[in-house]
Amino acid sequence: MTASPNLPPPSNASPAELLSLSPRKREIWESLTRTERAALEYTWRGFLARPKQLAPRGDWRVWLILAGRGFGKSRTGAEWVRETVGAPNVPSKARIALVARTAADVRDVMIEGESGILSISPPWNRPTYEPSQRRVTWPNGAMATTYTADKPDQLRGPQHSAAWCDEIAAWRYQDAWDQLMFGLRLGDNPQCVATTTPRPVPLVRALLAA
Repeated sequence: MTASPNLPPPSNASPAELLSLSPRKREIWESLTRTERAALEYTWRGFLARPKQLAPRGDWRVWLILAGRGFGKSRTGAEWVRETVGAPNVPSKARIALVARTAADVRDVMIEGESGILSISPPWNRPTYEPSQRRVTWPNGAMATTYTADKPDQLRGPQHSAAWCDEIAAWRYQDAWDQLMFGLRLGDNPQCVATTTPRPVPLVRALLAA
């Protein structure tokens, strides 16, 4: 489905997005049936996402999203993971790394947050989260494992086909990034999305230089 840009965002849009609607667009949204709203509620590409929130075209390994508050970094990362998992050619054994500075950050922002994976996933493709196993599993068998950047050794050994790293400028150990990159080698096109607020730390400078 390709949504019309003239329609207002769904009920799970951010407050900022809702406040930016014109009175006419709000009127249109209120006129939609429940079925029509449901069809749009989880339409990211072509509806809610801005162009800069969509992955770049072409061959790339790391997509660095360096932006301040209000850009929608977490939502972009979560939606990229959802799109990656839901792609028609994604293998059922796809393995994704979810990495933030602390275990609480992974849980509270990337998975259970307002713009986290569970919140933006449609009911028909909602993953199962097992905190004790550090695991998120989708109905098609794709699986994500959570990691703490404060414990780089967690990433020493595991291999992944995709990764979402949040607030990398706040990571205390660059070794966490290095170990993740060593293991990002499954599949034909392993990729990583890194979302962070700007800080002139060595890791961010190195990615910008690359």
